[in-house]
Amino acid sequence: MGPTGRRTGERVQDLSLDQLNDIRIALRERISQGLAGEGAQVACLPAYLSRPDSEKHGEALVVDAGGTNVRAAWVRLSGKAEILKGPLSGTLPDGRSRPVHAPEFFGYQSDLLRQLGAPEGLPMGYCFSYPAQVEPGGDARLTHWTKGIKVTGVVGELVGQALRAAYGQPGPVKVLNDTVAALLGGSIFAGPDYTQHIGLIVGTGNNMAAFLPASRIPKLQVAWDGLIAVNLESGNFHPPHLHEVDEAVDSISDNPGKQRYEKAVSGFYLPQLLQCLCPHLRLPEGASSKEVVEWADKPGQEPASLAARWLLNRSADMVAAGLAAVSDHLDEGNLAIQAEGGLFWKATGYRDRVEATLRQLRTRNFAIIRGEEVNLVGAAAAALA
Repeated sequence: MGPTGRRTGERVQDLSLDQLNDIRIALRERISQGLAGEGAQVACLPAYLSRPDSEKHGEALVVDAGGTNVRAAWVRLSGKAEILKGPLSGTLPDGRSRPVHAPEFFGYQSDLLRQLGAPEGLPMGYCFSYPAQVEPGGDARLTHWTKGIKVTGVVGELVGQALRAAYGQPGPVKVLNDTVAALLGGSIFAGPDYTQHIGLIVGTGNNMAAFLPASRIPKLQVAWDGLIAVNLESGNFHPPHLHEVDEAVDSISDNPGKQRYEKAVSGFYLPQLLQCLCPHLRLPEGASSKEVVEWADKPGQEPASLAARWLLNRSADMVAAGLAAVSDHLDEGNLAIQAEGGLFWKATGYRDRVEATLRQLRTRNFAIIRGEEVNLVGAAAAALA
């Protein structure tokens, strides 16, 4: 039996296999719509990057900026990935406590790069995990800030060009987000036995990316031969079979009607869902998925424990349905899923649940992998593309 519903007193159950297939089919259709044209619920944004060539050798400078943290490293790819120096970590000047302008924001990151002592002329990969529109040349324009950042003079600008200018050395730069970085890095770690790849984020947020044949992307406006990385932005998918607690959390969010899939599965929203299911519970302010996992791991039949376990199981099942939907768009071949995020790897039994449900959904032969420092490796692969 599942936990008690928030208002109706019903006993909610795990999603059935038929319901998960409904979710799979719906997302598969939304992806087709996103590949066909702009303005779709699932945006399917081309990242203008090919699958890394295993024979490609070289060195690159990489920066990984997400949230308020930033890392820089000097990376070598030579059939395998090697971090030659770094990563050096820091806290971005984010404009939360005082005014921050673009030169300081990019200057701080370029200072980290200089500390690596790398030779001049190396290509640069910039993992920039904020909403940005990637251009065919590989740079990207910031569309708007998220995650509380308030740096002036960056919105609408090419962020790769700005980082290069702050660094003071000309050269190529490729910009990608964390999901695409996981996709590229994962394709290196997976090895030659896997010809199909998905990048998956299940942490504070949720997203997927995949390599898709350019010939199946009608909206693509540039000539592209073979596979192209696509940032699906799948968190905005509105799945069927949501529960009334999902409606409650969505209604009080800062973006009602948006990111409905992410709101059902990601670590940021799970504590809010648990609080709505169990109004008597007093989770600490700013609670994360850690508290939900702790409740789920408690023995016995306490309502909060049952509710937490139901939420985690439902999240894993819905993630599996999402992976199955993306898999349906891929060519034949063994599939490697590069998974990132604390919820996926740290929540008790979560990865195993995703894997078991994905097998029930009769997906192709697949493996879930975890590459070390995959964002840095993926950014290096982008730089050397």
